[in-house]
Amino acid sequence: LSDTRQKLLENFDAEVHERLKVNLRESRAYLDTYEQWLWEVTRFFLKDKAEFSEREYSFMLKQNPFAGEQIPAGPYRIGKDIQDAHVYRPGHPLAQRILSSVRNLDVSQAEIVFDYSGNPEIITILQPLVGKSGFMRVSSLGIQALEMEDYTLVATLDCTGQVIEPEVAKKLFRLSAKDIMKSQVKDQAVLYALGQIEDGQKQVVLAKISERNSGHFDEEVEKLEKWAEDVKKAIELDLRKLEIDIKSAKTNARKIVNLEEKLKIQRDIKEMEKKRNEMRKRLFEAQDDVDQKKEGLIDKVETLLKQSISHKELFTIHWKVV
Repeated sequence: LSDTRQKLLENFDAEVHERLKVNLRESRAYLDTYEQWLWEVTRFFLKDKAEFSEREYSFMLKQNPFAGEQIPAGPYRIGKDIQDAHVYRPGHPLAQRILSSVRNLDVSQAEIVFDYSGNPEIITILQPLVGKSGFMRVSSLGIQALEMEDYTLVATLDCTGQVIEPEVAKKLFRLSAKDIMKSQVKDQAVLYALGQIEDGQKQVVLAKISERNSGHFDEEVEKLEKWAEDVKKAIELDLRKLEIDIKSAKTNARKIVNLEEKLKIQRDIKEMEKKRNEMRKRLFEAQDDVDQKKEGLIDKVETLLKQSISHKELFTIHWKVV
């Protein structure tokens, strides 16, 4: 039964593994995509500076990778409900330092061979690329408005000029690979095509951000207008009740003969009229408050429109899939 189950798992598509959260190696805890990438990057960066336990997804530092900084030796472990080690995740300070350092590495252009045939998982979406080759440029796109947002652009072509979708190209990095030679991409037509693909992806990102911000703006305006309408209705309702009370009090005052009682009711009427005037004033103040909030919202949106955009090429490769 165990062998049958193992064979079944080995023949699942990698996408199925992600959805079901199972792992080919039963002895290893499941890692989501980002944790797996972090693990691989950390192993690359630390190399001989740490001792790694593949079974537990943990490591101990033998040498501080950032001289002059206070970096605990460990242990560090990827996973959940960890009590006896530093919980190592993308947001951990050490992980952030490593990711930042790797991102700023000067990566030479090269020819990379991705090994699909020797991969233990079936990744259906990559099967059409077996035996093909092409070019890829990966760049980072930073957009600074109210806060910093980072995006990765993956521009990929095969040798026939066919564009490979970014989500397909990204999955190539789930395969083992080797750098077979340094290979400068000099074909200007290829470089131009990669640039055009990048520009298209950049415009898609900017359009999505604009659409998202527009949606947020509409939601905020709608919430503001609903709040203003609720405040207005509440005050107007109280005003109507007070107007009825004032009118009723004036009618009763005309019926009273006793001067002392008539004066008392007139004083009450004056107090109600004073309260009515204050409520009318509150109604105008509430509208002014709404206008101020709208102005603040408009200022915020104008800040979003004043985006600072940075673009950095990370690497360009000539790729093959075998």
